[in-house]
Amino acid sequence: MFRYHIDTDMGVDDGLALVIGSRMLGSALTAVSTVFGNVPVHLATRNALIFRQLLQPDCRFRIIAGADRASDGYFRDARHIHGEDGLGGATAGLSSSVLCQVQSETDVASLSEVVPNSTADQKVVIIGLGPTTNMIRLVELYGQSNVERIVLMGGVFLDQGNITSYAEFNAHSDPFALRNLLDIGVQITIVPLDICRKIQLSRSTVRSYLDIGQSSLARLIVDSHMKYMDFYNEWEGVDGCFPHDAIAVLVAIVPEWFYQIRARISVDISSERRGKTSMSFDQSSQVSVVFGGALKNVRDLLRTLRI
Repeated sequence: MFRYHIDTDMGVDDGLALVIGSRMLGSALTAVSTVFGNVPVHLATRNALIFRQLLQPDCRFRIIAGADRASDGYFRDARHIHGEDGLGGATAGLSSSVLCQVQSETDVASLSEVVPNSTADQKVVIIGLGPTTNMIRLVELYGQSNVERIVLMGGVFLDQGNITSYAEFNAHSDPFALRNLLDIGVQITIVPLDICRKIQLSRSTVRSYLDIGQSSLARLIVDSHMKYMDFYNEWEGVDGCFPHDAIAVLVAIVPEWFYQIRARISVDISSERRGKTSMSFDQSSQVSVVFGGALKNVRDLLRTLRI
């Protein structure tokens, strides 16, 4: 049995991923750290606190606030996609009691101040849903020998990017951190845009999450996705979205559902091709890339999810 740590920039798809992770892992999800990306890190941390509050009493993970910009000082968010609050404006509909409880939280730690604990006897799986700026620090905190594997949502290889024609958002946000992480000597699984675009979450499926009940958590997931899907409808011509981060969480929890290819990955750090990822097949590599698998399992889980 492993423990799990999710590192997230807490946009709309991160929220759904966090719900799926907490439902499937329970107390094995022991920590969530936040990073800049979809929103500034202070908003990502606030959103993580909101989800933790709504997930109680089933889940009570530690929250750690991480990097507010890339290794080279770069910063760009995606609030034009995820909304000013990172959740499609849906946090405005939360009850005052939830918001007051979140505002009173004082137990958020700073990643730069957390004391390393590399002597733990339980292996950890680290799931990265945003830029990889926090990742090497997290490996240091847990101790490299205690990291079972790292699963990253990021990169694109055979398709076009989603921030430039050649780069995926997370890789583009901090290619220096990604390049360094790939050489750290830990088993890494990359979940690129290529597979994320094979799975579409429809608007009707998301609306069905309210069929079981009208909980604040279900309403937050549904309302946040409606605005998010409006963007996808305009940008991609689909009445839904691609649940990138939920797929990465599932790769970490049920890797047997997915087909992975061992490869050497290169990351471009030039200003002209920032974040472009390339691969060459190599069975000896510690890095694998997910390109397919039993994707019906993923679609069925998303379709029957009970929030």
